[in-house]
Amino acid sequence: MDWVFVLKLSVTLLVVLGAIAVVLGLPGTFLGWLGLVIFSFATRFAEISGWTLLGTFVGCLLVELADNLLSGVLVKKFGASRGSMLMAWVGGLGGAMVGGFVGSIGGFWGSALLSVVGAFAGSYAAVYLWERNRHKRSHSDAARAAFGTVLGRLLGMGLKLGWIGWFLSLVW
Repeated sequence: MDWVFVLKLSVTLLVVLGAIAVVLGLPGTFLGWLGLVIFSFATRFAEISGWTLLGTFVGCLLVELADNLLSGVLVKKFGASRGSMLMAWVGGLGGAMVGGFVGSIGGFWGSALLSVVGAFAGSYAAVYLWERNRHKRSHSDAARAAFGTVLGRLLGMGLKLGWIGWFLSLVW
């Protein structure tokens, strides 16, 4: 087996781990970028130049910034408080862990699927409860704020996953 093929598979694994991190609400774009760095050094910059690495790093920073700005704008547009952003992250992480644990009964795919479902359900529930109990919002206002937070997270996640997917096109 060709060593470049094995290297590409290893980089693909890092990029997939980065995508999983993105789904869990973590900055996984940098993990995918680390895969590009390893690939570039291993191939002595024959396929991906140093300038491309610099550009993709700046792109990672911009994508992470855009994700946070997008979430912030949608949180504000849907009437959620500032604390809701933190609660969305905490709830998403907790929901992903609970979903992964419950899903492990169904094996790998059950764990993976329920982690994603748990992340969104946890975000929604945490923001809803935060707005309802902490800020004494009505049911409809709390639900609207929770929906806006989850929508912002979905859009930001789509942006980051698209960026990470582009990394794979650079390697393969």
